[in-house]
Amino acid sequence: MIRAFRFFIAMAALAALVGCAADTGIRGFWTLRDTDFRKLKPGMNKANVVALVGRPQAAVTFARLGEEVWDYSYLDYQVHMRAYVYFDTKGLFTRHIESYDQDYYSTVAE
Repeated sequence: MIRAFRFFIAMAALAALVGCAADTGIRGFWTLRDTDFRKLKPGMNKANVVALVGRPQAAVTFARLGEEVWDYSYLDYQVHMRAYVYFDTKGLFTRHIESYDQDYYSTVAE
C-alpha cells in the first residue's frame, strides 16, 4: 500500500514538472513557414497573431517610433530565416519583414 502511494506521489510530481515545462507557446523554428506569416493581416490584434504563429522568441518596444517588434526564426526549406512582426501603439499588427537569419549565418562567433 505504501509502495503504491509513493508511486502515485512520484507520478503526480513528474506530471506537474512536465506540465510546467511543456507548453511555452513558442513554436519551434522548424514548424514555422513563410506562409504562416503571409496569413497575418493588418489590424489583427496580438492574440490573433499568437494564434497563427505562436509567441515570439523576443519582443522589443520602440517607444519613440511607437511600435513593438516581435522576432521569429523559421526555416524556408533548408534556409534559416528571421521574421519581424510589427505592431502599433494600440497593439494592432501593421506589417512583417522576412530576411536571412544573420545570427545563424554569421562567422563572427567562430
